[in-house]
Amino acid sequence: MLTAEIIRTSSSAPFHLRPEVELNAVWVSSKSRWRDSIWWLDNPSIGQRALSAKMNWDMALPDGRNLLDSEHSQLLGWLRRFVWSLFTDPRDKAKAYKTGNGVLLTQGLRVVVPWMVERGQIWPKNMDKAFVAAFIDDLPSIIAVDVDDETVIGEGAAYRPLKIIDLIWRQRQALEEAGISPMPERPWIDEKGANSIARQIITEARGWIRPLPDEVAIPLVNKAAWFLGIPAEVGLEAREKMEEAYHRNDFPKKSKNPQIARRNRINAVLHDYELSVLDSASGEWYDHLIQYNIKKIREAGPILRVRQLVAAITGAACIVIQSSTGMRASEICALRAGVDSETGLPHGVRIVEASSGLNEAFVLRSELSKEEEVPLDVDWLLGMRPKGSDEIPLPVHAMLVLDKLYAHERKLAETDRLLITINAGKSFAWEKKGVNHFDTAQLNEYVKAFIERWVDLSDLPDESAHRISENDLIPWRESKGRIIRPHQFRKTYAQFALSIDPRLLPAVQRQYHHMAMAITEGGYWGSNRIQIEPINAMASQLTAMQMYEMATGRTKVAGKMGKQLEKGIDEVRTLVEGAGLEVGWRRVMRFVRDNSLHMWFAPHGNCFPMNTENMGCHKAAGTRPIGLPIPNYTTREPSLCSGCDCFILDLRHVGFWQERYVTNAVAHQQAEARGQGSMFRVAAMRASVAKKILERLGIKTAPLDLRVDQELVNVRQ
Repeated sequence: MLTAEIIRTSSSAPFHLRPEVELNAVWVSSKSRWRDSIWWLDNPSIGQRALSAKMNWDMALPDGRNLLDSEHSQLLGWLRRFVWSLFTDPRDKAKAYKTGNGVLLTQGLRVVVPWMVERGQIWPKNMDKAFVAAFIDDLPSIIAVDVDDETVIGEGAAYRPLKIIDLIWRQRQALEEAGISPMPERPWIDEKGANSIARQIITEARGWIRPLPDEVAIPLVNKAAWFLGIPAEVGLEAREKMEEAYHRNDFPKKSKNPQIARRNRINAVLHDYELSVLDSASGEWYDHLIQYNIKKIREAGPILRVRQLVAAITGAACIVIQSSTGMRASEICALRAGVDSETGLPHGVRIVEASSGLNEAFVLRSELSKEEEVPLDVDWLLGMRPKGSDEIPLPVHAMLVLDKLYAHERKLAETDRLLITINAGKSFAWEKKGVNHFDTAQLNEYVKAFIERWVDLSDLPDESAHRISENDLIPWRESKGRIIRPHQFRKTYAQFALSIDPRLLPAVQRQYHHMAMAITEGGYWGSNRIQIEPINAMASQLTAMQMYEMATGRTKVAGKMGKQLEKGIDEVRTLVEGAGLEVGWRRVMRFVRDNSLHMWFAPHGNCFPMNTENMGCHKAAGTRPIGLPIPNYTTREPSLCSGCDCFILDLRHVGFWQERYVTNAVAHQQAEARGQGSMFRVAAMRASVAKKILERLGIKTAPLDLRVDQELVNVRQ
């Protein structure tokens, strides 16, 4: 029987009120029984997919078990009764739930149920106002993990789990009749309930999105930056040779099919070109592409390999632009093609002299469509360089590569969009019907495919250095990086823009260093609210991470504020004691937000202005912070910070102080050898301060002394 008929015929003794022993054999649809792991309910709505009426009870839980395991039989039992009562016995004057909403119920339960298990509160009677308030507090961080684009964290993501709680309250009488103690009180007073709360949550959720773990970001962004070098040059040259071969009309007179003749000729030209690439000193990477194709596809020809190379270059370029500008995928899709004949810069990019006159900023005027009724032109900071330099920032180079890469398809499509989709199977398009507009789904797939095929994550450890959940790197390793979500690039950009560490990204450290210069200049960085949005959210996360790792004993700190925080960290420590990693992190993050705590970051350490009157940089400048206590960047420097009451640093800053110790120790000892030691007292003092800071962090300085000795020997030679 169909589900509707089953409900009708069982109305005198509905399933949710029957004893458990009577339920195992009963059918809930024409395809599924009560005990099945999935209920494929019959959906009477015409045109809906079968998936919409699917109730999936196969659910992994935080305790390492599954909802279907015997240990959770009681939880599963009342959940099934609750869901069935929605279809058969709605209360509070509500209409019966349609079976076509089964998948929406599943999505809501997949958020609520694991959260309940994690806290050991698995019954409706546990769901009092304190329970609901705690769930609402955690919901932004939970849904932030499960979205593909931070701009589409819509009300549905927050509404569905909230609706589950609302329905459990509404069905309290039905559950009580089934022998299940109901919720003790209404979850919220607002009559609109879940809807109004969901709207509040979606904005906050964006601030909880985490950046890529360093262990993933480093190889990923470095490989993408490298790919825009030699591989991009090879891809562009291959495209040129294809164009030349295609447009030659010297076919044999007996040729019956010019298209096949063209394809064969292009393959022959590309085959010869591939051999020249493989024979070059840097051709080993291309052999990987050939071997991959031989393994995956029989008789894979050169045209297919070039097509896949073009896709890889596109993925690399998009990664570089996203990770080093903070642009959204939709903004990248909206970029215009074209190069200015005078400046040699991409369409919309201009160079602006910074306020100090020492640097030049690369600024892009682009179209912003997300969250705007009418597309709006906004400025994006692409990078900065010292005045007089001829260096081109990575995202600018990426745009120039894409401009050349899709020149042919752009002509076919008769568009000026920078990116184009090729709809030509395993080949390239030669007619207009073979091209289409480029969208965010295509961009995301190019990015995922690039990571899977070109970035080796097989040696990742199980856990990252700054983990907030157990075994957080295993999914990255097992998925070969395909679990990446595009919004993470915006947070990765924000993280590096806030705390520059040249060790992390060797291939792109200049780009991030110039971003730090732009922050210091303050003139063009942050003029676009969409660009500064992830910066503000990331600042809260980094502040919380500092306190979280102190509270859990995972890091040592130094500096006057570090010592002060160590004495007063007990309040934060109580938040994480007895809690799992993820729960503890959420609590500390909430603590930071509720108390409006804000650190300011730099390679040498952080400024935590708990007492604005003691900010050394403002004292030196004769200024006072107004509003949010921002450091005075005109006077802020390592020597001043190291003696400031607001200064705190940890193991993230070790590299800076190691280099500072070696550089100044070498300079002072060289001066001593020349009999000029008194003239280099400042260097001696800097080396001494750096050594004390390193020792405070538990770093041995003996290896650094060996480096000093070696550098002195090298200088003498």
